[in-house]
Amino acid sequence: MLSESEEPGESTSDRPCRCSEARVVDAVVTEAAARGVEFQDPYAAYVDAHSLIEPGAWIGAGSQISGKSHIGRGARIGPNAIIEDSLIGSDATVQPFSTVTEHSDVKPGAFIKSRSEIRNSVIFGGAEIGPNAIVEASHVAAKAKVGPFCRVRAGSEIGVDAYIGTQAEVKASLVGEGSKVGHFSFVGDAVLGNEVNVGAGSVTANFDGHQVQKTVIEDGVSIGAGCVLIAPLRLGIGASTGAGAVVTKDVKDGELVLGVPARAQKMASISI
Repeated sequence: MLSESEEPGESTSDRPCRCSEARVVDAVVTEAAARGVEFQDPYAAYVDAHSLIEPGAWIGAGSQISGKSHIGRGARIGPNAIIEDSLIGSDATVQPFSTVTEHSDVKPGAFIKSRSEIRNSVIFGGAEIGPNAIVEASHVAAKAKVGPFCRVRAGSEIGVDAYIGTQAEVKASLVGEGSKVGHFSFVGDAVLGNEVNVGAGSVTANFDGHQVQKTVIEDGVSIGAGCVLIAPLRLGIGASTGAGAVVTKDVKDGELVLGVPARAQKMASISI
């Protein structure tokens, strides 16, 4: 019976119906804590018996470690993060409300910022994802940065030290080493070489009305802000486009194109 001071649903008498489950969870957490795993709140974390957490890892309150997950030494998880059937390397960080699922591999030293989702992907050491970013079925190389509210869709590879700007989207594309995709841009079915710069708001128009087409952007290309690259298309080494250009034809190595539709311009020589 309820005491005079108790409200319905607050009675201690209903606790025994949950105790059997709580003891199972607590036993796994207690065993992990005994091996040197640090829990922010051991009563507010779930650890699957099939998961392994190495000593020195830190697990925030409300986090769930399930399936055959493996958390390395010095990793920080949560609070309120979900790790499912995935690997989190030593000294990696998965911030609050982020999820790492579908056999993902977050390498040592990688940084998954808050409210990001990693699905069936590999994130290498030194890479930074998010906040509020999604990476699915892709690889993000060392020191690369995928910015806030970005989406990296299946089949993409983000190269070493590359940068994907705020609210940009990359789909089934290769972004080469040191290349940058500006905020609000879309790069789909494209191959970007090294040290390419894609200006803010630019788009690779990858569908011709019948099928998906490829865009190839060679090393050192500079794409101005707000450009539309209509595939199939190749921009040669060191080529550049002016802001707002609509590029419908291949651009030669070192060539500058401007306008709608974009046309080649002669580069003025400068005497010193």
